[in-house]
Amino acid sequence: MIPDLHSPQQVHVVAIGGAAMSAIAHILVKAGHRVTGSDAADSPLLDRLRELGCTVWVGHDASHIRGADFVTVSSAIKPGNVEYDAAERAGIPIVGRPDMMEALGRIRRTIAVSGTHGKTTTSAMCALVLDAAEWNPSFIVGGQVNQLGTGVRWTEAPWLSVEADESDGSFVRFGAEAVIVTNIEPDHLDFHGSMEALEAAFDQFVRQARNVRVVCADDRGVQRLIGRLNDEITLTTYGFHEPATYQVVDSVPLALGTRFSVERRGERLATIELQIPGAHNVLNATSVFALVSELGIAPATAAAALSAFTGVGRRFEHRGTANGVMFVDDYAHLPTEVAATVSGAATGGWNRVVAVFQPHRYTRVRDVGGDFAHSFDGADVVVVTGLYPAGQAPIDGISGRTVFDAIAETEPAFTLQYCESRAELVDFLTSTLRSGDLCLTMNAGDLTTLPSELLAHDWANTASGRAGGPS
Repeated sequence: MIPDLHSPQQVHVVAIGGAAMSAIAHILVKAGHRVTGSDAADSPLLDRLRELGCTVWVGHDASHIRGADFVTVSSAIKPGNVEYDAAERAGIPIVGRPDMMEALGRIRRTIAVSGTHGKTTTSAMCALVLDAAEWNPSFIVGGQVNQLGTGVRWTEAPWLSVEADESDGSFVRFGAEAVIVTNIEPDHLDFHGSMEALEAAFDQFVRQARNVRVVCADDRGVQRLIGRLNDEITLTTYGFHEPATYQVVDSVPLALGTRFSVERRGERLATIELQIPGAHNVLNATSVFALVSELGIAPATAAAALSAFTGVGRRFEHRGTANGVMFVDDYAHLPTEVAATVSGAATGGWNRVVAVFQPHRYTRVRDVGGDFAHSFDGADVVVVTGLYPAGQAPIDGISGRTVFDAIAETEPAFTLQYCESRAELVDFLTSTLRSGDLCLTMNAGDLTTLPSELLAHDWANTASGRAGGPS
C-alpha cells in the first residue's frame, strides 16, 4: 500500500528510533500528520521526536497502534512483532519503508542520490547547494549536515533531496525527477541475491528518473550501466577523465581538502576549494555541481556552497586532539570506501596515518572480505579489530581475522596489528600513538566511540595535549 500523504492522518511508526524511520517520523509531523511510535530502547533520537510532538513509547505493545490510519515499519520489523501482528488482526494497513519513500516522492519534486558509497556526503552537499540557491529544499540525509544543523527538514517548497538507499530496494521507488549514481559495487547481496540483480536495480533507478540523470564515468560498475543504457536514455557523466560531460581538471590536494576546477565540454565553469580531503569527495562534489547546473542553478552559486561545505557527521569527522594526535572518525566500511578515506588522509601531511578498522557484518565480510587486501595502502599503521555483527548470526570461518589475513597475505609495507577486543585495542594504541599522528577510525559499528574513550583515557593527560595536525 502506498499511503496518500496529501491530507493529515494518524500514523504509528514501529522502530521509530532508527535513523531512517526517525527521519520519516520527523517529516510526517512537519507535514501535518499525527505521529506515534515505539522502539525497543530509549535514545536521544526519541527525545528529539518527543520535542516535535510525537508520542513515543519504549517497548512494543499491541495497544500502541490504537487509532492509527496506517502503521509504518522498518525493514527489520517482521510478523511476530506484537504491534505488527496487532495491526494485521485489526485490518490496519502496514506500510514498509520503501512504500513510505515512494509516498514522499509523490508529493515533491525529488532529487535522489544513490550509490554503494558516497551517497550521504553527496546528498548533504546537494541539500546545501539547493539551500544556498534559495530553493529552501526538504531533505533526508543519513547524517547531520554541519552547516544546516540537521539531516532532515521539511518545507513547503517543491523540492525534496534524499539519500536513496539501495540496501532494501527502496531507492527504485521514488520516480525521481533527477538522480545521481556515485558508484556501483558489491554490497547488500543478501537482499538483492546477486551482483546482476543489484546492477538491474540501479538500471531501474536511473531509467525511472524523469529529467536529469548524473552518473560517475570513472566507476567501473557505473561504466557498465552506461554501456547498457547510453543508447536508451540521456546520461550526464562526471569524472576526472574525458569524455565526461563535467570533467575535473587542475586538482591540487591541500592539507585538509582539495582545490579543483570543473569544465563542461572544455568550458571552464568554476573553481571549488573543498574543505574535506580525498579524490572521492572531489567526485562527490562534482556530481552535485553537474546535477544542479543541469537543473539551472548558477555555477558560481554551486561552487561557493561546495567550497563552504565542511562535511557530515561520521564522514571524516574531527573528534579532538590529545598528545599531538588528531582523532578522525569515518563511516567507511567497504573496501573502496576505506581505500578512498585512507588515500585522502595520506595527503594531509601527517607524520603517520594510524588506521583502525572494524569489519562489519558476517555476510559482508564473507562477500567482500578479501577485497580489503589493498584498501589500506598509504597508511603507516593498520589495526583490524574484531567483527561487529550488527545483529547477524555468526558464519563459520568468518571473523575480523578474515580481513586481517587478506591484508597480511599482501606482505604490506605498513605495520599491521590485530586486536580482537576493545581492551587490546586501547592498550595497543596508547602505547603506539605519538605526536603528529592521525588516528583514523573507520567503521559502521561501535568503533565510533573509540576516539572519545581515548580522549578521556589517562594516556590523554600524560603530556601537554598540544594540538596535533599536519607537520
